Order: sequence, then structure tokens, then C-alpha cells
Amino acid sequence: MFKLTSAFVMSALAIAAANAQDIMGLSWNSTSPYGQSTGIFQLVESANGFAMSFAAGTTSTLSATYDSASETVTQVCPQAGLIAAMIPVEGSSPSTYTIEWVDPTATLPDGSSTTSLVPGDGAFLTTMGSPNGVFAQNGVFKQISVDGTYVFAWADETFSENQDVTAWIDISDGSAIEC
Repeated sequence: MFKLTSAFVMSALAIAAANAQDIMGLSWNSTSPYGQSTGIFQLVESANGFAMSFAAGTTSTLSATYDSASETVTQVCPQAGLIAAMIPVEGSSPSTYTIEWVDPTATLPDGSSTTSLVPGDGAFLTTMGSPNGVFAQNGVFKQISVDGTYVFAWADETFSENQDVTAWIDISDGSAIEC
């Protein structure tokens, strides 16, 4: 895993502001001691909206925009208008949050955040688990099982605590994605 430097954080903020309303295609990428994997997200119904599960394939069907004023990521396709939220997994240790797409007017569980995901240089960054809203230098995106379904999440653990495996949300040009 890498440590985020001040220059990287400033670069990520500048990129996020510059591309505030560009449509982003979202897919996943992961790395482990055994190699690297890539794929697309499939939406699965969850208690709060739709979680993202890992799927095979290369043609993304998920796109979103980022609004720097409201600090929200809003889905364009396939469920237009839903916003990205980080929802705490009850009883998890270390603290773990599923990343779900929810109605912007929904009441979410305590500890949830709709402003903790920020597009950076080709991938999403998070402020979750960081003091004063500074980008997390700890924590990993990963796949977890919730009620028997594997979904995308963020956990407040180190790369080595996660057995040297990490995943992330890749950002690409999503303007050609059709719902």
C-alpha cells in the first residue's frame, strides 16, 4: 500500500474540482500477493438502497458524477439520482463501511456518510477514518460478505492487516455508458 503525500492530496483535490461534473465510469481493481484482478460492479439490493458487488467483465454499466459543492457522488446510470453513501457495518471490528447507492432523502444509520468519497487521480479516495477530513492514510477498500453476498466496502485497517490485498474503485470516462 502507498502513503498519501500532501502533494498527492492537493493533486487529488485539484482533479476533483476540475472534473466536478464529468461523467465517470466506475469499475473495480484489486491487487494481492497473487496478482491483480479487474472487473465491473453489479448493483445488488441492500437494506438502504443498492450495494456494489464484484462482477466479471470489461464493459462498465455504472457511472456517476461528483459535485464538489455538495461533496456528493451521484449515480447517472443505471439508477439515476442515487448518491453514494458509506454505511457502517454493525458490530464490525475494525470499523467497516459498505459503499451503497441511496436515495438522497433517505434516513441512514448513525455513522453513515454521503460526503466521504472523493474522486482522485483515476480512483476514489476517502476521508472516512481520518481526523479533520484529511484523506485516509489508513484503511483499505475491500470485498466483504454481508448476509451471504460479497459487496464492496472500506475497512479501517492496514494493507498488511488485510493480508496485503486491497481493492479500489477505478474511474474512467463514463460518457459512453448506456443504461
